Amino acid sequence: MNKTLAIGIAAAAIFACGLPDLASAIGPDPKPTSPANGFTSPLTGQDMEKMHDVTEQDRAKATEDSAKLIRAMQLSCELTAAERAGRGKIQVDGKTLGVNVYEVACGNGMGYLLEPQGSKLPIAISCFAAEATHAASVARGDQSDFYCQLPANKDVKATAAALMTKSGAACAVSSIRWFGYSASTQTEYSEVACADGKGYLLKIPQIGISAQIVPMSCQEAAVQGMKCRLTDTGPASTPVSTQRLRDALKNNGVHCEPAQLRIIGRETIDKRYVVELQCPEQPTGMVAFIPLDGTSKPFETMSCAAAAEQEIVCKLSAP
Repeated sequence: MNKTLAIGIAAAAIFACGLPDLASAIGPDPKPTSPANGFTSPLTGQDMEKMHDVTEQDRAKATEDSAKLIRAMQLSCELTAAERAGRGKIQVDGKTLGVNVYEVACGNGMGYLLEPQGSKLPIAISCFAAEATHAASVARGDQSDFYCQLPANKDVKATAAALMTKSGAACAVSSIRWFGYSASTQTEYSEVACADGKGYLLKIPQIGISAQIVPMSCQEAAVQGMKCRLTDTGPASTPVSTQRLRDALKNNGVHCEPAQLRIIGRETIDKRYVVELQCPEQPTGMVAFIPLDGTSKPFETMSCAAAAEQEIVCKLSAP
C-alpha cells in the first residue's frame, strides 16, 4: 500500500560538517570535527510516496535507471539488484523536479539509496547511513520507514559482517554504528564492534568501480584522530619516531647523511610508512616505503619523479 511520508535521511544527529581533504591516498585519514559528523541528504523534509516495484517490468526499469545513475556518479557498485523505493518532488536550482528514488544492492556487499538531481550528479546514501537516521527517528518517536529493504541490504549487521570477512578481518559482529562521511574524498566510515572485544572502522570509498573497502583497527584509527565509541581501545599508540625511520633506511642500505627527512604518511592498505629524504647522496630527492611493526610488504624506494606519477609530491628537493 502506498503512503506519503516525510523522509529524514539526515536527522539532527547526522548533519553536514567539513572534513579536511586527504593530501593523497596515503595520507592520514580525515579527523571528524564532531561526534555527529555526516552529510545532509537533499531528501530532508521532502514529501515522498513510498513505493515498491511489483512487476518484472517495474524491476527491469528500476535496474536500467539505477545503472545509469551508478555510471553517472562512478559509484563503486556492480549492480546486483534494484528496486524503486519512492517517488516525489525535490527543489534543484529553484526548480521543482519529479524524481524516483531507487534502492540498489552491489556486488561488493554495499547497498545504497540513489536519488537523481536533474542535470547535477545523483546522490548516493548508504544503507548504513539510512539505518542510522531511521534509528534516530524511531528513538525520537517519529514515523520513519524510509530505509533499505532489499533482501541483501535490510540487515546492516549482516552486511558489515560480510564486508569484514571479505576484507580478511575475522570479526563476529556484535554491533555497528555509522561513523561519518567525508564529502571531499567521498569516503564513508562505519564502526564495527566484534564479539571478542576488538573494534574496527570500515573505510568505504564510494567512487571507483574497483575501490577497495578496508577495515582499520580502532587502535590505528585513534592514531589518525578517529575515536571508536563502541569499543574501548585504550590510549592511541605512540607515533613512529623519525630516528626509527632513519635506522630502517640504514638497515635497508640507504645511506643519506646528514639527511632531511619528511614523513608523508602511511599507506592505507600496505601499511608502509612513506618518507621523503634529501641529502648530498640523493640531491634530487627520494621517496622510501618503509615497512614496520610486522608489515609483510617489502621495503621500496623510488625517485621523486617516479613518486609524482603516483601523486606523491616531494617538497624537500629543489624543482
